[in-house]
Amino acid sequence: MATTSKPSVRTGPAVVTRARLRSLVTGRPEDPWWSRPGLIAVGALAGGLVFWALTVSGYANSWYADAALAASRSWKAFFDNAADLSGVVTLDKGPLSDWMMGLSGRILGFSSFSMLLPDALCGVASVVLLHNVVRRTLGHRAALLAALTLALSPVSVVMARYNNPDALLALLLVAAAWALVRAIESGRLRHILLCGAFVGLAFNTKMLEAYIIVPGLAVAFLIASRGGLRRRIGHLLAGGVVMIVVSFAWFGTMMLIPAASRPFVDSTTNDSWFSLIFGYNGLSRLTGGGRGGFGGAGAGRRLSGGAQELFGGRHFGAGGFGGLRSSTGLTRLFTGADVGGQIGWLLLFALAGLIAGLWATRRAAREDRARAAYVMSGLWALAGFVVFSFAQGTFHPYYTSAMAPAVAVLAGGGAVLLFDRARTGWGWAAALAAAVAATAVVSFLLLGDTPSFIPWLRWAVLAAGALSVLAVLLLGAGLHRSSSSGGRRSRRAVFALALGGSLVALLAGPTAYSIATLGHGQTGSNPAAGPASAVAAGGFGRASQTAGDLAPSSAAARGGAAGDVTSRALVDYLVAHRDGARYLVAATGSQTAAPIALATGDPVITMGGFMGSTPAPTVPQLRAFIAKGELRYVIVGGGFGGFGGFGQGSAGPGGSGGDVGGRPSGGSSGASLGLSELFGSPDHDGGGFAGGARSSATTALTAWVRSSCQAVTVPGYSTSPSASAGAGSTGGGGASTTRGRAGGSLYLCTRADATGAP
Repeated sequence: MATTSKPSVRTGPAVVTRARLRSLVTGRPEDPWWSRPGLIAVGALAGGLVFWALTVSGYANSWYADAALAASRSWKAFFDNAADLSGVVTLDKGPLSDWMMGLSGRILGFSSFSMLLPDALCGVASVVLLHNVVRRTLGHRAALLAALTLALSPVSVVMARYNNPDALLALLLVAAAWALVRAIESGRLRHILLCGAFVGLAFNTKMLEAYIIVPGLAVAFLIASRGGLRRRIGHLLAGGVVMIVVSFAWFGTMMLIPAASRPFVDSTTNDSWFSLIFGYNGLSRLTGGGRGGFGGAGAGRRLSGGAQELFGGRHFGAGGFGGLRSSTGLTRLFTGADVGGQIGWLLLFALAGLIAGLWATRRAAREDRARAAYVMSGLWALAGFVVFSFAQGTFHPYYTSAMAPAVAVLAGGGAVLLFDRARTGWGWAAALAAAVAATAVVSFLLLGDTPSFIPWLRWAVLAAGALSVLAVLLLGAGLHRSSSSGGRRSRRAVFALALGGSLVALLAGPTAYSIATLGHGQTGSNPAAGPASAVAAGGFGRASQTAGDLAPSSAAARGGAAGDVTSRALVDYLVAHRDGARYLVAATGSQTAAPIALATGDPVITMGGFMGSTPAPTVPQLRAFIAKGELRYVIVGGGFGGFGGFGQGSAGPGGSGGDVGGRPSGGSSGASLGLSELFGSPDHDGGGFAGGARSSATTALTAWVRSSCQAVTVPGYSTSPSASAGAGSTGGGGASTTRGRAGGSLYLCTRADATGAP
């Protein structure tokens, strides 16, 4: 009898690969047809907002750009998280962001694009990964809305286009949320350990700011994870141990390295990472006490009345470098284009989404993932809101990018829930109407803070909000119960009006600000999203420009556009008179040193770190560089000048402040972990963190250069006001400095000057 054979089913590697690639476009079989195409569209939108004219800001924040340049050229600078190729001081943040940019520069060649590319990819990855988090907990519609909200969040857009560490921080926090959701789904220990590892990596990016997500993660896991309470607590403790171990793995390693073999810890006076973590970047940011940061309360008291008025009134820390005029309190994140314009648009709607979500899931099973998502995101957002609203120390509005993903989850999930429930009862409809109305009013007020920017948009938002509120109330009043064909058509029309009006009221403002961000570059330490008028309100984040006599740090040959600038005449002079020295120049503070390094690509020593007030290098260290012929020119003054840099005052008591090993007396000896070494002591200038305060070592260094070296006049270059204010005449035969816009005073230091030889 004849038999027929069945055709064989091909299951080779090529078939499997094609199926997987096809699923990337179409999604899983059980997904709605629109889910994966929608995600691709939102991802493309996020990519467009992030990558469009990516290099318009050139090297953006020159402090981090110089460190990335060093990391791309020196593995020691890479590992040490050094601020520049000299390895004198470190950055004032964790190493991960610098490592990311440094590796990109090694692979692609260092340029504005290679430096900004990793942050841009982090921004897009955060949107895509957040979609996965929300899809697993709140469903496909909420996931798409949450991803769209994050993609259009102004503060997220600007940070993904900048070289501050915040884009990487946001991605790692979203990754921690994803790992927690997987832990709740599977009940496996490995996922909660992975969650702790992601938080630890975030700590290695921006230190204690990473921990704002921890309360939300912990409470959500204890409520919703599988197993008994003892098992849940055990898994959570294990995840916490991993978090702490990963958090301090690199910092602990650096503490074990002898002080003479590593860079000095920036923004401290006792060379302690603990001082930086818990002082300058910790309690000082919250309380503004001590001298932990340029914006500390103590710094505010040291400024003149006029300067206090300019930089933020009673609490200088409320404005920090940003020059904000908003005071701490519940309204801080809603106020002004420079703060509210970054994050304030959807805060009230997110709060409504949180309340609605918790109410709707109040009777759900303990392991309900929707409630877990609301708890996790709600505590995450609330922690960020409280910290950023009431922090009295240095505060930059872009810090709020760390809470933007949580706001997006609550807004997206809340929108779907409220719209679904609005058709079931008057109470839900009233809640949705109130949330939309409040959000429309907030957008109206925020858009009013930049009145020249699309003047009609604020009125369109307000009108759309009013129409949406009316339509929502009609739905709640029972229009949905009509069964006639005319009633069904009316119901669809009213629902479309409610949905469309709500989208305009909720997203028009942040969308406009995000798109406006693409139109101009920025430099400095305080980038801001939105039109140029919003950037101007933000303080040190400035629209970048170049002038004929200025040398852009992001020169076209190095792959950038406009960026921080330094005097072209000064740069040309230093290059022409380098005479084989290893370092082109040593300069006070990153605002003076980094642009020179980026304009030339040559090693530059950043004296005093970011602010110019960190006591490194000491006089013995600087003299050693000069005595070896590695350095000939030194710039003192400039930087942040009158607010506490090297360039002010004369030597204080204590002489050079240096010991035989070249470290400030009383500084960290490497692996010593005494309490005074960890957190500072009264002998270390106000608690161990430098901020804007001068130390005896910094003033001694300035005094030595002025008294021992020869002042140089460079044609076409004049010193900044900060270099001359209160400085009097220079030592060593130097002439008086003049006011200008370029930088500090230039000195030629010879080997004879360093060794004291005649």
